[in-house]
Amino acid sequence: MAQSLDIYIDTTSGSLVAAGSARDGTLPTLTRNDSYNLRVRLKERGSNGFLRDFSLTGSSIKLGIGGIDADPTDGQFKLVLNSVTSSAISFNATPLQVYTAISGIAGTGVTVTTYGQEQFAYLITSATANTAMSFGGSAFTLFPTSSVLVSTRRFPASSVAAQQVIRLVRNPAVYSDTFVASPTAGVVSLTNIQEGSATQNETYSLAVGSDAEGGSLVLNFGANSTTAIPIGSNASIFAEALSSVTGIGSGNISVDLGNNAGNYSISFVRNLGLTNITTALTLDASGVIFGSFLQATVTMATSELDELFSEAGTDTITPKIEIELIQNGTPKTVLQTDVTIRRDLITTGSAVPATQASYLTSAESYAAFVRNSTTGVNSTAGSLSDTSAVTSVNYGARTINNSSGTAVVSYGAGLSFANTPMGFYGATVTAQPTNINVVSGLINVGLIASGVSYGVLPQSPYTVTTLASVTFGTLAANDQHYRDVVVTGAAVNDIVLVGLPSAISAGAIIQGVVYKTNTVCLSCVNADSVSRDVNTATYRITVIGY
Repeated sequence: MAQSLDIYIDTTSGSLVAAGSARDGTLPTLTRNDSYNLRVRLKERGSNGFLRDFSLTGSSIKLGIGGIDADPTDGQFKLVLNSVTSSAISFNATPLQVYTAISGIAGTGVTVTTYGQEQFAYLITSATANTAMSFGGSAFTLFPTSSVLVSTRRFPASSVAAQQVIRLVRNPAVYSDTFVASPTAGVVSLTNIQEGSATQNETYSLAVGSDAEGGSLVLNFGANSTTAIPIGSNASIFAEALSSVTGIGSGNISVDLGNNAGNYSISFVRNLGLTNITTALTLDASGVIFGSFLQATVTMATSELDELFSEAGTDTITPKIEIELIQNGTPKTVLQTDVTIRRDLITTGSAVPATQASYLTSAESYAAFVRNSTTGVNSTAGSLSDTSAVTSVNYGARTINNSSGTAVVSYGAGLSFANTPMGFYGATVTAQPTNINVVSGLINVGLIASGVSYGVLPQSPYTVTTLASVTFGTLAANDQHYRDVVVTGAAVNDIVLVGLPSAISAGAIIQGVVYKTNTVCLSCVNADSVSRDVNTATYRITVIGY
């Protein structure tokens, strides 16, 4: 349920009136994540200096809480000219960076400079005089939620270049523009709280809320009515007015003022007491004058508000609260003052803390530790034994032992192996590999699986190789012959390496290329000026995949 917060504003001076929730002239402290039924009552001073209700005809109000001219802290924005959008511009761009982003849509002759004292404000001047220029802005990814404000500094004219000011301004952390007239239904009410009987009097409760500030009400008993009873009258005036109604009579009604001001208890007594009164008592509140409020539900739970707390690093912050009146389309700030907001403790998801964990004392811990060697624990020597009573771990000496109790691994200053080969992914240990390539060595020690092709270059997923017997025959001078060789796994664009036989004809150039799946084309070029015989020979063809 939202808390009620009534604010009275003197629109003449733009200040709080010491009334409602600000009886001392200052606003109460608000709490993050709370909701408030915020009601605003606008006053103005007449020629006599007294405050009177401001006419709300054709009026609306807006409320914002945040920092005045606060800047975004991250993100990008864009500018639009003639329906063409610029590239994204950083929130803290330099004038040169802004120029670079807009020169493509505004022309290279425009100029961009900083403007005024604001951190993120730019002045754009058109390239030529007497040329219209009208930018629009998009907040794009600015954070916290912000706006791109565009205003015209100079209109184009003869010998005058158009100028526009671009400003980045953070939006309010809390905002509302949904204020509506505060309802008056139920402010004054009459309720039958006890039916009359042989043992009890018929009783009504009349409640007059604080929004009923003047005028009068009328009570009806069937077709007969009281005279108008002024709001704020005491109980005796109500009793006198009701006693004068036909059908009730003098002395047959009792009116008591309840514990709360404005609450009346009306009972039928004496001749009408201890009786079920079939004629209903009803209320006519058409003559009551109600306070004129505009209200909206305002929730102090926004990411922008959390950002203010994060930036301040404190449990309370003091941003500005601003209330703006729009009357017949014209805005006017009627209040701008400080408001304190505090962090909240209880949030959605809060739970009853669990019972504190129970811990053993040092004495209990020592008593629970197994000390005898029959269970495999030797606390004196600092070792653990297996079921054969052989020491398998000597944590005092920081060693791990084999089945004979001999230390094979020590972990004192690093990890070392005592004449013990390593084995991975299996029980069989592997001797240190020699005279092999890296991939074969990793396969031999069990770190990677065998029977799989691996790449040998960065980002290469596989390497495949084969031996092939190839005959190129007799090549005329500057001639070239081709031979296809099947290399399973090869793909177009792979790298081909050709290992040559021990002897090859002078002037012969051998190279290969994968020109279709699983096929390498070997080419032999005779670069000599005489014919050459390139006879049958065995070639090593290796394909590196990409």
